[in-house]
Amino acid sequence: MLIDLFNETWKELEDGATKYNHPFRTCSLATSEISGGIRQRTVNFRELTKKKTLLFYTDLRSTKIEQIRKNPQASALFYNPSLQLQIFLSGIIKIHSEDSLWNDHIVNIEGRSINDYNTQYAPGKPIKNPIAVTRTKDLNFAVLELIPDTIEYLKLRDEPGRIRAIFKLTDTEWEKTFLIP
Repeated sequence: MLIDLFNETWKELEDGATKYNHPFRTCSLATSEISGGIRQRTVNFRELTKKKTLLFYTDLRSTKIEQIRKNPQASALFYNPSLQLQIFLSGIIKIHSEDSLWNDHIVNIEGRSINDYNTQYAPGKPIKNPIAVTRTKDLNFAVLELIPDTIEYLKLRDEPGRIRAIFKLTDTEWEKTFLIP
C-alpha cells in the first residue's frame, strides 16, 4: 500500500504540472527569511522533471532569490480539495539562470508572461501608481528547482479513511513509512 501512495503522489504532481485546471497547478512555496522567519507565497508549479524535481519560475531580483542563496532549504505544500489530499515536500532549491535548464525554459516566456520578468524595478519595490509600471527589454528570469528529500502524504478524509505517510530519500532510495494521521 505504501508504494501505491508514493506512486499516487508523483502522479498527482505530474498532473499538477501538465493539466491546466489541476489543483496542484499552484502551491505554497516556503523559504527562510534573512531575519530568520519563514516566508510563504503562492507560486505556479511549472514542471515535474524526469529526475523527480519540481520547477518554478521567478524574477531573478525577487527577495526569495536572496533568501535561497543564504539558505537553500525550502518546502512546497500542495492541496487537492476534491481528493482531500495534501502533499508536503521539503528539500533544497537550486537557482538556475543562464544555464542549460534556464535555456530550456526561457523560450516559454512569451506574450503576457514577459511582463512577469521585465519591470524596471525589482518585485516588492514601493510604487505610486500600479498602472504605470515601467518595463524594459531585459528579462530577469530564473528557474527554481526544488530537489525534494522528504515528502509527506496526507488524506484528510473521515476515519477510517484518513491516511498519512512519509517518504524520505536516503542516498538513492525512498524509505516509506506510515504515520499516525
